[in-house]
Amino acid sequence: MGNAADVSPESEFGLALVGGGGRCPEAYRWLIERSGGGDFVFLTAATYSHQEDEAFFADMSRLGAVDSITTLTVASRARAEAPEVEGFIRGAELVFIDGGDQAEYYELWNNTRLHRALRDILAARDVPVGGTSAGMAVLSGLAYIPERQGVTSAEALADPFHANMAAIRKDFLLEDFLLHTITDTHWSERNRCGRTIAFLARIVADGLAPLPGARAISCDERTAVCIDDQAQAVVFGRDDSDDYAYFISCRSAPDRCLPGQPLHWPAAVSVWKLRGSPGGAGPFDLKAWRSGSGTKHDVNVVDGTLSVDIQTPR
Repeated sequence: MGNAADVSPESEFGLALVGGGGRCPEAYRWLIERSGGGDFVFLTAATYSHQEDEAFFADMSRLGAVDSITTLTVASRARAEAPEVEGFIRGAELVFIDGGDQAEYYELWNNTRLHRALRDILAARDVPVGGTSAGMAVLSGLAYIPERQGVTSAEALADPFHANMAAIRKDFLLEDFLLHTITDTHWSERNRCGRTIAFLARIVADGLAPLPGARAISCDERTAVCIDDQAQAVVFGRDDSDDYAYFISCRSAPDRCLPGQPLHWPAAVSVWKLRGSPGGAGPFDLKAWRSGSGTKHDVNVVDGTLSVDIQTPR
């Protein structure tokens, strides 16, 4: 949709992590501003109708200047290897990864032309990139790519080696600010606090990230963490809803993280909890891992049970 001719305005790096469950218009506006009004590529494995594409273009154009939007439905490895797909991604001033199934994205896109193009534009740091739900899940250096069905908090806390915990990957997208960070989405709505903490326990126990640097960023639905090139993040959300982002770091190594046994981690994690706003709450400094706003909480795990539930279920 829009202008078929290529344009090359100056764009600026940014990373938008959206928790799913519907659009966060403020995150799209933030990305569009950084795109310089250029060409927007929407990357998905789903099929959208012409009418849906028209409506999306109209909605985005109301948020800012958009030269064009190209929807790429890449639902096979053959398409992920297509030179045309690679060309669209490399020529974009904004790339956004749709929700869906991150395991499907990993299976279909890993080690393809599409994958290499995404890695290169993230490394070049001159084009804004975003993702929602599954799209957010694959934008961190550590990504939960379920080999079966997605694990629940109850399963993960009762057994951090539950079959649905497999697997946490570190070979998809390598964003510098998030190299040792895992993300989780639909957080409060799907009761995911416990499983995110279990992810961190496994990351530390399995040596996937060093203890001081192993971290997680989680978002409620319609909530976005938007990160600039200085690793400063703001949190967007609605005025009339409890839209929170959670920045989680480890306080120690797990006392017990073993197959078939409940997770035991008496000094587990610290959580910065920031409520999103239309203007962007924060900032949160990802390098220092602290903020001048929000609230900080310690959450522990005793024999598979959380000491406190900091989620905001609706």
